[in-house]
Amino acid sequence: MTPTDAQTFWISEKIPNDQLLLYCFEGQSESLEDVRRAVLDRASSIPDLCVRIREVPWHLDYPLWEPMPVDQSLVVTHRLPDSSWEQCINAIEVLLENHVNPRATPWLLHLFEGVRGAPRCDGPALIAVLQVAHSLADGKRASAVARTLFSADEPKSTEIDRRSISSVEILARAGLRLPSQIYRLFRDGRAGHQAQLQLQADTESGVVAPQAPNRPKVTSNIAPDAHRLVRMVVRDAADLRADGVSVTVGAMTAISVAMTNYLLAADGVVPPELGAEVTIAKDGKPKSRNHFRNAGVGLFPEVADLRERAERITESLAERRARAAHPSSAASDRALEAVPGPLIRWGVQQYDFTAIPETVTGNTVVSSVARGAADLVFGGAAVRFTAGFPSLSPVMSLTHGVHGIGDTVTISITTSPSAIADIDHYEQLMHDAIDEVRDTFARRV
Repeated sequence: MTPTDAQTFWISEKIPNDQLLLYCFEGQSESLEDVRRAVLDRASSIPDLCVRIREVPWHLDYPLWEPMPVDQSLVVTHRLPDSSWEQCINAIEVLLENHVNPRATPWLLHLFEGVRGAPRCDGPALIAVLQVAHSLADGKRASAVARTLFSADEPKSTEIDRRSISSVEILARAGLRLPSQIYRLFRDGRAGHQAQLQLQADTESGVVAPQAPNRPKVTSNIAPDAHRLVRMVVRDAADLRADGVSVTVGAMTAISVAMTNYLLAADGVVPPELGAEVTIAKDGKPKSRNHFRNAGVGLFPEVADLRERAERITESLAERRARAAHPSSAASDRALEAVPGPLIRWGVQQYDFTAIPETVTGNTVVSSVARGAADLVFGGAAVRFTAGFPSLSPVMSLTHGVHGIGDTVTISITTSPSAIADIDHYEQLMHDAIDEVRDTFARRV
């Protein structure tokens, strides 16, 4: 494993961070058993679905990815008492409360057959939920895996390495790596320090924007309880898009409206610093399965004109991306890659993930991934929409997933009763906010 992915794995043992990728299909023509057999056969040809984590003895090095057999236990069918969409949502909430063990398997596929009342479906739907450990893939990579799994086309032939490595070989490899890691630690650590000094100079001179300010906590920043609540707001992509405004920015504008209205009722006040912690893809070719950074982006609730607010969000997002693309970021990554695995693991173990800071990077999380054309087929059924549910943390009890496929975009809401007890009310606020954004954009065309 790379240092980034190993760190993600070790953190997941403190704060679970499984991803759930939901795909809704309508028009199933194959039996569920045929569906199971076909998807298992397809999964056995996808390299990312044929590995699991193996820890190095005595944790002397980073964990390894070892071959994993694909068997029937990896596809789980769920029976709903009345096959309603509401009960399917409740079952997904339970899935979010249970997590995979990537040492046994880093993924599971959950199937809900004959679901009635799903958005964009006139008849019963087949709901497929791919549960993936974050150490296996980030949102973009996991979406690519799902596309291969559900594509109507046969996947490209790929040679999968199914060889196991003995403990003796693992320890020998760790012994050979250590001297070079020590050398790289000093070399890349020094280079990383010099790059940080350059970032400071470039910030002072205005070449790059300063670091995003931390934000005051609001209701959504309290600790979640053990239970999860989810809703999916499925809309046309055109409702969120305008000239100069991406779907991501349109969604963030709607989120800013819904959060503002909710917080006004819950807290009586909305801080002008209200912002979101947004996942931003790193530049360049991925070296790790997790190839992204998090950055704080303003939501500007004090800006009344929603077109102007969208422009401000666009500028804030561009500033964060430009700062993340500064050479110092790549230098910091190289410095992390030089740190021996035992040191990173020790650092994760020592960190107090229950500590509550005075301020936060964002008042919600926004994770946005475009999942391509609406040409996926599963069990003879055509895809109607897709969704995803960013995980909660001790200081984040409200997250938003923005996931598009074809001309449809879903804003998924994940929260906990401790933060938002009436999630149906918040769901309606989100629909109303999207309507307001759509109408504002239409008037300004």
